Amino acid sequence: MLGMSKAKIKVLDGAQSKMFTVSAAISGAGVVPCVFNPSDFSIERSVNYAQHKIPGIDRPVFQYISGDAEIMRFSLLFDTYSAGVGSAQPGIIASTAAPDAAKADVRMYTEPLMKLTTVNSDTHTPSLVEFVWGSISFKGYIQSISQRFTMFNMFGKPVRATVDITLISNKTDNNVRNSPDRTKARTISDGDRLYAFAYAEYGDCAEWRRIADENNIDNPRRLESGMDIVVPPIL
Repeated sequence: MLGMSKAKIKVLDGAQSKMFTVSAAISGAGVVPCVFNPSDFSIERSVNYAQHKIPGIDRPVFQYISGDAEIMRFSLLFDTYSAGVGSAQPGIIASTAAPDAAKADVRMYTEPLMKLTTVNSDTHTPSLVEFVWGSISFKGYIQSISQRFTMFNMFGKPVRATVDITLISNKTDNNVRNSPDRTKARTISDGDRLYAFAYAEYGDCAEWRRIADENNIDNPRRLESGMDIVVPPIL
């Protein structure tokens, strides 16, 4: 019978992954296994717009500026006090069976994650990592990480901790964009204005005259809905 799929964080920078092989928390070079799977995670993405206020209109003209990288957030629980066989890690299983005074320090298992924010001497950036859980995969860099200790043994040794992690995607944009050196067709809708087309295509509201001349438009304030126009290239 197949066991439960365990989440893990893989270190994708080869040189950086070597620093973890001496830790009892690591199962294989460059892999930080999760003691428990996260109960939930979130993925966020946002885009940025500039608002340009034009005299004589009651709403600004919006210009798309850029998209932000995807952000993934999740929390991981680490427990050397009572995780038991469910952890699937021999060191934690042994710690669970040990008396209170002999419980393993949970920082053995959280510190490898904290080290992922250390700058790699080869790339001069923190390590590129991948969060993997079954069919879920998210590659990027740790943007922020914090550990909160919630249980201690009789000598004050931390034996349970929650680690909050925020990853920022390293995905690049390979989409091909249209450019203002190509002729484009547009259909007029109610409320459309030539200066808005000009700003969207050329980055300059004053270029509305170029569109008007191309389409033989005498009065740019009287555009008919459904009318097809062309936006000429800048040569």
